[in-house]
Amino acid sequence: MLQLADRLTELAAGSEPITFPAIGLPPDTVVGQAGAVAAGPLAPFLAEAVADAYNRGDAQWQTVATTLPPGLATQPSVLHLTASLDALLDSAPAAKALGKPLTTALLNDLLSRIETTPLLAAAQLEGAVRLAIAEAVSPFKVWQALEEVPVDGPEDFLERLPRILGLTLDRWAQEDTIADSVRDLLVQLTNDEAADADAMFELGCDLLRRALSSKTVGEVTNHLVQARRHFTRAAQADEARHDAETFAAVCDAIMAFSRHDANAITDAADRIANLLDRREAWIHRTHQPAWLQPRRSAEIAWHELVLQLRGAAHALNEDAWLDGWQALGTVLTAYRASRTVQPMTSDSSHGLATLVQPVIEDSFLCQQAFLAQLRRATQETERHADSGFDAETANALLNAIENTSSQRESRDASSTGRDHSEDDDPDRALLARLQRRAPTLLILLGADQALRIAAALDDPTLLALEGMAHDNDVARLEATDPVIVPKLDELMEALQEHPAFTGETRRTFSALVRQTLLFLKSRSDLTRTNLVGSSKKGQPPPFDYRRKPEGSNARKPVEADLQRDFHQWLQMGPLHNAVMVEPVDVAMGRGDVMVHLGSLRYLTEIKKDDSDNSRQYLEGRYLTQTADYSNTNAPFGQLLVLDLTSKTGTKGNLRLEESVWSTTHRPHGATVDRAVVVGIVAGNRTTPSSYSRK
Repeated sequence: MLQLADRLTELAAGSEPITFPAIGLPPDTVVGQAGAVAAGPLAPFLAEAVADAYNRGDAQWQTVATTLPPGLATQPSVLHLTASLDALLDSAPAAKALGKPLTTALLNDLLSRIETTPLLAAAQLEGAVRLAIAEAVSPFKVWQALEEVPVDGPEDFLERLPRILGLTLDRWAQEDTIADSVRDLLVQLTNDEAADADAMFELGCDLLRRALSSKTVGEVTNHLVQARRHFTRAAQADEARHDAETFAAVCDAIMAFSRHDANAITDAADRIANLLDRREAWIHRTHQPAWLQPRRSAEIAWHELVLQLRGAAHALNEDAWLDGWQALGTVLTAYRASRTVQPMTSDSSHGLATLVQPVIEDSFLCQQAFLAQLRRATQETERHADSGFDAETANALLNAIENTSSQRESRDASSTGRDHSEDDDPDRALLARLQRRAPTLLILLGADQALRIAAALDDPTLLALEGMAHDNDVARLEATDPVIVPKLDELMEALQEHPAFTGETRRTFSALVRQTLLFLKSRSDLTRTNLVGSSKKGQPPPFDYRRKPEGSNARKPVEADLQRDFHQWLQMGPLHNAVMVEPVDVAMGRGDVMVHLGSLRYLTEIKKDDSDNSRQYLEGRYLTQTADYSNTNAPFGQLLVLDLTSKTGTKGNLRLEESVWSTTHRPHGATVDRAVVVGIVAGNRTTPSSYSRK
């Protein structure tokens, strides 16, 4: 009779997919031999077959899975155990079904295994934590195991413990019982030579996370000071901890805003840039567990922070924290992306839904960052002239913003001990108005803050503010975004193939690409009211260049509409100090939108087309012109096309990831490729409900 081990070996040798139908043995035979195989070197292949059975919903083979956890519990190889867990966690159904017995098997007799086989015990504990983080099991058994681990155990175990504890804090920082215990463990590990640097780094990350979750400026700065101390100690203890040095420089930069110290901000920005380059070189082609690898969006966020800091240092105004809040917002994005894990690796049915971000209550930070952005907008009204955001609107907004803080204290004091019924609540009508006309603003600022601002504004001004709030909300890149993150990774992978995509070019162009991708997402989602405001009663609706013209005499969209919109988007973001419109003397012509960062410049060419929106057509018609603008600078540029093709018979619009891509162009006789990121903005659109009308 053929043996299970023999069949697994044959399939692996032939590079064939390993499934139970391919194995070709009766279920009883497989069940009888699976336990022994799970304890041997072929365990990863058996785990692959089990995951496939769950993915296909094949119940007759799922009984084999019951033999897998006990076998893996006696697995003597760290590599085979880790590979088996990776295979099982590649399937959400398998992880859910096997979570409880697998966790029990991994944690059973863990303390004695720590003494006898420390590396294996660390892998088992890590596997149990992955299952809990992915919510495949309740975390309580894992928490108990973490609280019982010794801090004076073997060096091989302690070296891997701080990262596991750090993951626990990222995921359950709000659970005081386990969070306090984990922090105590990390503090104790700072006294162990094998784990001190990593433990101090994780404590610094915890303090930074708490700073990003703080409710007052004082709490933010206090946690930043403490975090910087831990990051500095970690970097001193281990010269390879470039990430610790980077975070320490970030803390220095943010603190410099409160001191109005432009030189310190510039110095911190330079340190971050150098450290990012060193870290990239240090970890190049080194092994990292796939589930712990940070997203590329984290790298871009760090680069974006450098650009923000350098820009702020040249334009530091009286309210230093105006730029400080925006920088802190970027730190939040970078931290979340850096610390986001994927405990279930590449499950095809769930994809990025298996990503788990650190839990950060960031409402205060987001409020302050948005209010700071509004203050800047009220001081630079010319950027919003085309959307009706005039000086009168700006003054009304500024007064409402500045009055909010003082009113909060008096309102809170007067409302203490009062119990208003719904009928007597004077804010009821105002709240209903906010819910109807400015729901994003309400969510972003909270009811108290939004009510006070809305009370001072008329409807058109409130709608203009809602548009800015919606833009601000859409522009926040979450590391778990199921469309933006993988597309950004894909674009970075493609651009990385270009030999010139290094150093400052990589840092600056990647930041522009990120902003462009977020712009495309925003313009795919925003309603006309949120983008351009509403009309007054009795007047026609305002012009929206994305919508199908209404009536034979309606104005037709032109390239300048998209150009103006993209320019204003960049002006309100982290690249606002570096954007130009229609610069001359570029390749003997005039460009559309240029981002100028030091000696580097990147031009975005704007086109409209009503003939064809296919990649082949757009590249064939516009790629040469776009690429030509980069002949005297870095060989990178962008092409944005307003797609005015008919949407009547298309059965819908393209998805975002289908509307943006990276390509190259090389003129005849040239030796250098010009890289171009192409994006399509869908125009001539109707609302989704129109496709259901007869």
